[in-house]
Amino acid sequence: MAKGMNAKKEAQAKQTRQKIVTAAVRLFARKGYHKTTITGLAQAIGLTSGAIFHHFASKELLLEAVVDWLARGMKVYSSFAEQAESGSIEAVREILLIMCDHFRRNPEATICLAALATEFAGSSQPMEMRLKETYEVFVNAFARLLANHPKVRDPRAAAVAFVGSVQGIAIQGLLRTGEETIDQLAEAFLGLMMEW
Repeated sequence: MAKGMNAKKEAQAKQTRQKIVTAAVRLFARKGYHKTTITGLAQAIGLTSGAIFHHFASKELLLEAVVDWLARGMKVYSSFAEQAESGSIEAVREILLIMCDHFRRNPEATICLAALATEFAGSSQPMEMRLKETYEVFVNAFARLLANHPKVRDPRAAAVAFVGSVQGIAIQGLLRTGEETIDQLAEAFLGLMMEW
């Protein structure tokens, strides 16, 4: 019986931790890490600050959990890039479809990484390096995919630029809610690339 209660408590704790991380992603994407307070986060999800600190001993540890969660999302993109046969417009289309699917499920998660990267860029804080490492998983996989493309002179630079473009589409999708859909923006970007 004690074993069952412990398993139930562990499941509840895991669910609460995920609720905190999800809310932090939303607030970090909208307000930034430095402007998000633990008090504001607690209010947003109906917990006390103490409850949040019970699960994350510091705001920095919460940030690390958020980046870990976002990094797992980036692996979806890199897994696709590693399995694709060549750097083609079809591969780009598939990556855009993955982004649109992520965006529809959780738009803030799609742009949180970009918001954090902007906030920590040039800071020389350890988190800046951690964010770069998170991107590198996809950048390296996509650069390998582009390596044999006859029109790509610098596959790594092209991969970095592509990440920025895709994140820009997501940011514009959130900014322009009610105007163009994320699918329309992705399709327009794809059309632009095909023309060029």
